[in-house]
Amino acid sequence: MAIRPLDSDEPSEQQPLPPTRPSRVLMHSLRYITLAWAFGAAWMYITTGAALTRAAQLFGMPAFGFGLLAALPYAGSLMQVPASYLIEKYGHRKPVFLVSGLVHRALWFAIAAIPWLIPPEAWWIALLVLLASSSFLGHVSSPGVMAWFGDVIPRPVRGRYFSRRMQVGQLTGLMATLLVGWALDRTGAVDEHSLRVTVSALFAVAALVGVIDYLLLVRLPDPSPDPPSPKLSLLSMIKAPLADRRFRRYLGFNMTLTFSLGYVGQFIWLYVFDVVEMTNAQANLMLVGIPLIISMLSVRFWGNLIDQHGRLPVLAVCGVCIIFGGASWVFVTKESWWLGYSASTISMFAFPGMDLANLNLLLGLTRPPGTRRQNSAYLAVNSVAIAVAGMLSGVFGGLVARNLEGWTGSLFGWPLTYHGLLLLISSALRGLSLLWLIGMEDQGAHSTRMAIRQVRANIYSNMQQAFLLPMRRLGSMRRNTFRVRGFLAVPRIGRTR
Repeated sequence: MAIRPLDSDEPSEQQPLPPTRPSRVLMHSLRYITLAWAFGAAWMYITTGAALTRAAQLFGMPAFGFGLLAALPYAGSLMQVPASYLIEKYGHRKPVFLVSGLVHRALWFAIAAIPWLIPPEAWWIALLVLLASSSFLGHVSSPGVMAWFGDVIPRPVRGRYFSRRMQVGQLTGLMATLLVGWALDRTGAVDEHSLRVTVSALFAVAALVGVIDYLLLVRLPDPSPDPPSPKLSLLSMIKAPLADRRFRRYLGFNMTLTFSLGYVGQFIWLYVFDVVEMTNAQANLMLVGIPLIISMLSVRFWGNLIDQHGRLPVLAVCGVCIIFGGASWVFVTKESWWLGYSASTISMFAFPGMDLANLNLLLGLTRPPGTRRQNSAYLAVNSVAIAVAGMLSGVFGGLVARNLEGWTGSLFGWPLTYHGLLLLISSALRGLSLLWLIGMEDQGAHSTRMAIRQVRANIYSNMQQAFLLPMRRLGSMRRNTFRVRGFLAVPRIGRTR
């Protein structure tokens, strides 16, 4: 069988790895990209979740402000278009992502200093301004680094490589999450001043490890990208990705999915704090810790499935699994949380596969055959589409929160607040996003039915092992006990009474 080029869009069964050993430069780059993400994940999990929500509450953030807080990361994505244009036209993608990325992470030192340098009445405004600045600079670095990853990591192993890299980040994130929850609860029980000191210290530590993430990538080589195109216009750069029919369908799917998820990141934290009345440690464990553990256990499975069956089938399977992940939280209450939370674990199991398949599909779409790749342009247009959807999602969530802040209702006898209403809407929109996948092509991928069979077979095999392994261990213990008793009962040769 002929070996296909590494940027081919077909799965690994039809595209085996070259028989030669990977170069030392490639292996060095892959290791350092993974190591850097361990620090990057620590930054991400410290600066999101309970710490950020508590900081916003301490800084006097109004209800609508939480919607803006959810929209800010998406608004920053708008910077990817000018960044991508400059990279495609003039090159220098590595210096662009390093400089902007370092400043992006270092701004968290300024966020940590807000309570000590700014008057209290301006705290929440300063938080939004600095978060917006950091988000914009972070997205300036994104087109360059993602285009670089697309050139470094061979297509046949992307599913497995990104799954392993994700596992490393999840392990780091789990430890950071547990530590953050413990620290917030311990100091929050003392007084508000101690809690502010803790939040500031956590953000300063996050800034430090975030800077280390980028510094580890400074000495890594940048594979030869496409040469700069000084005559390239911004309009022609944007038109090239949008002329791709597959990419347009992908954008529709991504925008609908992003709108369904954008506001959830903030309002689900408000739900568990204000309605379910969890502590910081409990909220971090249920919203971050347990999902990370489930993700670490499932991500390798999804990575292998992507390499074996293709990206689109895995995207469809995971998309169905995450539909009820939002609605299930309506059944998490102070009196009874296990029913709704148990149902949400299905979504937790599927989200890593969703992220991996989405990323691999995007990286495949950035390489249309027979044309200049302009992979950063594809990434930038996709990011702008996500930015628009995410900002609209955050504004939508903020408007619902402002207008229905005191509203209460019921669903099948379960209490319902505006938080629960937003989560129900999220589930409905997740289902609608899957309609965009109908008729979408993934060259060389197997059928979705085959992927479902593989998932079902693996789940059945794992459940069988989980049930039979203890029985086998008990049988082994019984046999060993019998042998020990026999050894003690029968005198050995030469033994005297």
